[in-house]
Amino acid sequence: MPFTSRPLLSRRALVAGLAALPVTLPASGLTRVLAQTRDARRVPYELVEDALALPGAAYVGAEHPDVIMVEFFDYNCPFCSQSAQDMAQLIDIDEHLGYVLVNYAILGEPSVEATRIALAFQGLYGNEHYRDFHLGLYALRGVKNGQRALDVAVDLGADGHDLVEFADSDLVTMAMESAITAGNNLNINATPSFAIGPWIYDGQIPLEGKLRIIDALRA
Repeated sequence: MPFTSRPLLSRRALVAGLAALPVTLPASGLTRVLAQTRDARRVPYELVEDALALPGAAYVGAEHPDVIMVEFFDYNCPFCSQSAQDMAQLIDIDEHLGYVLVNYAILGEPSVEATRIALAFQGLYGNEHYRDFHLGLYALRGVKNGQRALDVAVDLGADGHDLVEFADSDLVTMAMESAITAGNNLNINATPSFAIGPWIYDGQIPLEGKLRIIDALRA
Protein backbone atom coordinates (compact mmCIF):
# COMPACT_ATOMS: atom_id res chain seq x y z
CA MET A 1 0.00 0.00 0.00
CA PRO A 2 1.47 3.39 -0.97
CA PHE A 3 2.98 5.56 1.74
CA THR A 4 2.63 3.20 4.67
CA SER A 5 5.56 5.02 6.22
CA ARG A 6 7.40 3.90 9.38
CA PRO A 7 5.98 0.35 9.51
CA LEU A 8 8.08 -0.44 12.59
CA LEU A 9 6.96 2.56 14.60
CA SER A 10 3.58 4.22 14.92
CA ARG A 11 3.05 7.99 14.93
CA ARG A 12 1.84 7.68 18.52
CA ALA A 13 5.11 6.06 19.53
CA LEU A 14 7.10 8.73 17.73
CA VAL A 15 5.20 11.52 19.46
CA ALA A 16 5.53 9.76 22.81
CA GLY A 17 9.25 9.55 22.23
CA LEU A 18 9.40 13.28 21.64
CA ALA A 19 7.31 14.04 24.70
CA ALA A 20 9.64 11.95 26.84
CA LEU A 21 12.64 14.07 25.91
CA PRO A 22 13.69 16.58 28.57
CA VAL A 23 12.39 20.10 28.05
CA THR A 24 15.27 21.69 29.94
CA LEU A 25 18.71 20.49 30.89
CA PRO A 26 21.37 22.00 33.13
CA ALA A 27 24.12 24.11 31.61
CA SER A 28 26.41 21.10 31.63
CA GLY A 29 24.03 19.30 29.26
CA LEU A 30 22.10 20.42 26.22
CA THR A 31 22.44 24.15 26.87
CA ARG A 32 26.21 23.95 26.65
CA VAL A 33 26.03 21.87 23.47
CA LEU A 34 23.65 24.35 21.91
CA ALA A 35 25.98 27.21 22.74
CA GLN A 36 28.61 25.48 20.62
CA THR A 37 26.27 24.67 17.72
CA ARG A 38 25.57 27.16 14.95
CA ASP A 39 21.98 28.19 14.22
CA ALA A 40 20.15 26.07 16.80
CA ARG A 41 16.67 27.30 17.69
CA ARG A 42 13.72 25.97 19.65
CA VAL A 43 10.38 25.19 17.98
CA PRO A 44 6.98 23.97 19.22
CA TYR A 45 6.61 20.19 19.52
CA GLU A 46 3.54 20.34 17.30
CA LEU A 47 5.60 21.42 14.29
CA VAL A 48 8.05 18.56 14.78
CA GLU A 49 5.12 16.16 15.13
CA ASP A 50 3.86 17.38 11.76
CA ALA A 51 7.24 16.56 10.23
CA LEU A 52 7.16 13.07 11.77
CA ALA A 53 3.71 12.45 10.28
CA LEU A 54 4.62 13.51 6.73
CA PRO A 55 3.55 11.09 3.99
CA GLY A 56 6.67 9.69 2.41
CA ALA A 57 8.94 10.45 5.37
CA ALA A 58 11.25 7.43 5.55
CA TYR A 59 11.93 5.92 8.97
CA VAL A 60 15.29 4.14 9.02
CA GLY A 61 16.17 4.11 12.70
CA ALA A 62 15.61 2.03 15.83
CA GLU A 63 12.32 0.26 16.42
CA HIS A 64 12.01 1.76 19.92
CA PRO A 65 13.94 5.05 19.93
CA ASP A 66 14.64 7.28 22.90
CA VAL A 67 15.90 10.13 20.67
CA ILE A 68 14.55 10.95 17.22
CA MET A 69 16.48 12.88 14.58
CA VAL A 70 14.61 14.26 11.57
CA GLU A 71 16.71 15.29 8.57
CA PHE A 72 15.47 17.53 5.77
CA PHE A 73 17.68 16.88 2.74
CA ASP A 74 18.03 17.39 -1.01
CA TYR A 75 19.68 14.77 -3.23
CA ASN A 76 21.76 17.45 -4.96
CA CYS A 77 23.06 19.00 -1.76
CA PRO A 78 26.77 18.12 -1.34
CA PHE A 79 26.59 18.52 2.43
CA CYS A 80 23.65 16.09 2.49
CA SER A 81 25.88 13.48 0.91
CA GLN A 82 28.18 13.60 3.93
CA SER A 83 25.17 13.62 6.21
CA ALA A 84 23.96 10.39 4.57
CA GLN A 85 27.23 8.75 5.57
CA ASP A 86 26.82 10.14 9.09
CA MET A 87 23.29 8.74 9.24
CA ALA A 88 24.52 5.27 8.33
CA GLN A 89 27.16 5.40 11.05
CA LEU A 90 24.78 6.77 13.65
CA ILE A 91 22.11 4.13 13.23
CA ASP A 92 24.73 1.37 13.03
CA ILE A 93 26.34 2.33 16.33
CA ASP A 94 23.26 3.58 18.20
CA GLU A 95 20.52 1.00 18.61
CA HIS A 96 18.22 3.50 20.36
CA LEU A 97 18.29 6.32 17.80
CA GLY A 98 15.28 7.02 15.62
CA TYR A 99 16.07 8.60 12.24
CA VAL A 100 13.56 10.11 9.85
CA LEU A 101 14.49 11.21 6.31
CA VAL A 102 12.38 13.97 4.73
CA ASN A 103 12.87 14.62 1.02
CA TYR A 104 13.07 18.40 0.72
CA ALA A 105 13.64 19.17 -2.96
CA ILE A 106 14.66 22.83 -3.07
CA LEU A 107 17.68 22.79 -5.39
CA GLY A 108 16.09 22.67 -8.81
CA GLU A 109 14.34 20.39 -11.27
CA PRO A 110 16.80 17.46 -11.04
CA SER A 111 16.15 17.32 -7.30
CA VAL A 112 12.40 17.34 -7.91
CA GLU A 113 12.76 14.45 -10.37
CA ALA A 114 14.95 12.44 -8.00
CA THR A 115 12.58 13.10 -5.13
CA ARG A 116 9.60 11.86 -7.13
CA ILE A 117 11.35 8.54 -7.74
CA ALA A 118 12.53 8.39 -4.11
CA LEU A 119 9.02 8.93 -2.79
CA ALA A 120 7.64 6.37 -5.23
CA PHE A 121 10.24 3.86 -4.03
CA GLN A 122 9.38 4.50 -0.38
CA GLY A 123 5.67 4.43 -1.15
CA LEU A 124 5.76 1.13 -3.03
CA TYR A 125 8.42 -0.72 -1.05
CA GLY A 126 8.27 0.86 2.41
CA ASN A 127 11.16 1.78 4.64
CA GLU A 128 12.94 -1.56 4.74
CA HIS A 129 15.12 -0.85 1.69
CA TYR A 130 15.08 2.94 1.72
CA ARG A 131 18.45 3.22 3.46
CA ASP A 132 20.04 1.26 0.60
CA PHE A 133 18.35 3.51 -1.96
CA HIS A 134 19.36 6.65 -0.08
CA LEU A 135 23.01 5.69 0.21
CA GLY A 136 23.09 4.30 -3.32
CA LEU A 137 21.89 7.54 -4.86
CA TYR A 138 24.32 9.62 -2.82
CA ALA A 139 27.15 7.32 -3.87
CA LEU A 140 26.80 8.62 -7.44
CA ARG A 141 28.90 11.56 -8.53
CA GLY A 142 27.38 14.53 -10.31
CA VAL A 143 23.78 15.67 -10.59
CA LYS A 144 21.10 13.33 -9.27
CA ASN A 145 17.97 13.40 -11.41
CA GLY A 146 14.99 11.16 -12.04
CA GLN A 147 16.78 8.77 -14.36
CA ARG A 148 19.71 8.23 -12.01
CA ALA A 149 17.35 7.71 -9.07
CA LEU A 150 15.37 5.24 -11.17
CA ASP A 151 18.55 3.34 -12.05
CA VAL A 152 19.44 2.98 -8.37
CA ALA A 153 15.95 1.80 -7.50
CA VAL A 154 15.87 -0.76 -10.32
CA ASP A 155 19.29 -2.06 -9.28
CA LEU A 156 17.72 -2.73 -5.86
CA GLY A 157 15.00 -4.80 -7.50
CA ALA A 158 12.24 -2.22 -7.94
CA ASP A 159 9.89 -2.33 -10.94
CA GLY A 160 10.79 0.64 -13.11
CA HIS A 161 7.39 0.93 -14.79
CA ASP A 162 5.54 0.94 -11.47
CA LEU A 163 7.98 3.50 -10.04
CA VAL A 164 7.58 5.94 -12.94
CA GLU A 165 3.80 5.61 -12.84
CA PHE A 166 3.63 6.25 -9.10
CA ALA A 167 6.22 9.02 -9.27
CA ASP A 168 3.86 11.01 -11.49
CA SER A 169 0.87 10.50 -9.19
CA ASP A 170 -1.02 13.08 -7.18
CA LEU A 171 0.00 11.23 -4.00
CA VAL A 172 3.67 11.94 -4.65
CA THR A 173 2.91 15.56 -5.55
CA MET A 174 0.99 16.01 -2.31
CA ALA A 175 3.80 14.38 -0.32
CA MET A 176 6.31 16.82 -1.81
CA GLU A 177 4.04 19.78 -1.11
CA SER A 178 3.52 18.60 2.48
CA ALA A 179 7.28 18.43 3.04
CA ILE A 180 7.75 21.97 1.74
CA THR A 181 4.91 23.21 3.95
CA ALA A 182 6.42 21.52 7.01
CA GLY A 183 9.83 22.98 6.21
CA ASN A 184 8.37 26.44 5.78
CA ASN A 185 6.54 26.15 9.10
CA LEU A 186 9.85 25.25 10.72
CA ASN A 187 11.60 28.10 8.86
CA ILE A 188 14.01 25.65 7.24
CA ASN A 189 15.92 27.29 4.41
CA ALA A 190 19.02 25.12 4.13
CA THR A 191 19.84 21.49 3.51
CA PRO A 192 20.59 19.49 5.43
CA SER A 193 18.64 20.75 8.41
CA PHE A 194 17.70 18.74 11.46
CA ALA A 195 14.91 18.54 14.02
CA ILE A 196 16.15 16.87 17.21
CA GLY A 197 13.83 16.97 20.18
CA PRO A 198 12.42 20.52 20.30
CA TRP A 199 15.39 22.01 18.43
CA ILE A 200 16.02 22.90 14.78
CA TYR A 201 19.58 23.02 13.45
CA ASP A 202 20.00 24.87 10.16
CA GLY A 203 22.78 23.49 8.00
CA GLN A 204 25.24 20.65 8.34
CA ILE A 205 26.37 19.37 11.73
CA PRO A 206 29.58 17.31 11.92
CA LEU A 207 29.17 13.74 13.11
CA GLU A 208 30.87 14.60 16.40
CA GLY A 209 28.37 17.40 16.96
CA LYS A 210 25.43 15.08 16.34
CA LEU A 211 26.81 12.61 18.84
CA ARG A 212 27.17 15.36 21.45
CA ILE A 213 23.60 16.53 20.90
CA ILE A 214 22.20 13.01 21.17
CA ASP A 215 24.20 12.36 24.35
CA ALA A 216 23.03 15.65 25.84
CA LEU A 217 19.37 14.82 25.17
CA ARG A 218 19.87 11.59 27.06
CA ALA A 219 21.68 13.19 30.00
